Amino acid sequence: MDSIKKFAQFLINNAQSISKEIVSFNIGKLEIDLPVEIIERSIATNRDFLEFLGNTMSLTDEEVAAKFENWLKKYQEQSQQDKEQFESLSDIATLIKPYAESRLRLMEMITKLAIKQGLTTEEVVFVNNRICYLMDISITQTIIEREKISSKKIKENKKVIIELSSPIVPIQNGTAILPLVGEFDCDKSNHILNNVIPKIRELNINCLIIDFSGLVNINDEVASRIFNIYDTLILLGVNTIYTGIRPDLATRIVNAGIDFSSLKIFATVQQALTQ
Repeated sequence: MDSIKKFAQFLINNAQSISKEIVSFNIGKLEIDLPVEIIERSIATNRDFLEFLGNTMSLTDEEVAAKFENWLKKYQEQSQQDKEQFESLSDIATLIKPYAESRLRLMEMITKLAIKQGLTTEEVVFVNNRICYLMDISITQTIIEREKISSKKIKENKKVIIELSSPIVPIQNGTAILPLVGEFDCDKSNHILNNVIPKIRELNINCLIIDFSGLVNINDEVASRIFNIYDTLILLGVNTIYTGIRPDLATRIVNAGIDFSSLKIFATVQQALTQ
C-alpha cells in the first residue's frame, strides 16, 4: 500500500496539470464553444476531484461514498448555473454525449501514470475501480438532480398554464367572464378557489359568467368541482351564470346523470349579457 499512498500524493501534487489535459480533451469532443469562465471552472473542479481521489485513496468504498456525496453538494449550485448557460447554447445531450469517451480517456491517462509510478497490476486495477466508482456516483447524482430540476420546472410551467387558462375578463361594470379551458382538474379547481375568487371580490364583480366553451370534458368529478365553485360564489353574493355548454358536453352531462338544473345556464355569453 506504500506505492498506493505515493501515487495518491502524486495525484494531489499534479492535479492541476492532469486536470488541464482532461478538460482540453473533453472540450475537443464537444460540438459547442464554451465560455472561458466555464472552462476554467471545469479545470478547477477536475483538479479538486483528483485531489479528493488522492486524499481518500486509503478509505473503503463505503467511507469514500459518503464523503464524495458531500463533496458533490459543493458543486451542485454552480453546476446548475453552468447547465443553464449550456442550455442556452445547445441541448444538454450534446454535453453528455462524450461522457463515455472522456471517461475512457481519463482511465487511460491514470493507468499510464500509475504504471509509470511503479504500481503493480493489482494496484492499477484498484485505482481504476475507485475512479469508476466515484464517477458512477457523480453521474447518478447528476441525473437525480436533473430529475428534481425537471420536475420543478414542470410544476412551475403547469402553474403558469393554469393561471393563463383561468383568467378573469371584466366586460362591463360589475360583470366579468371566467373561461374554462382544457382539462378542469383538481389543480385548476384549487387555483380558481384560492386565487381567482379572491380577485373577484377585489374587482367588485357581482356577476360572473363561467364559460364552458373551451372545456375538454365534464364528468362527475368535474361537476363536483363546478358545484363547489358555484356554492362558494353564491355565499359571497356573486350572481353566477354558466355558458357555452356544447352539444357533446350536454350529451355527456345527461349520460352521466349530472343535474345542472339548479344552475343558471345560457347557450352563449351574449345571451347571458342580454338577460
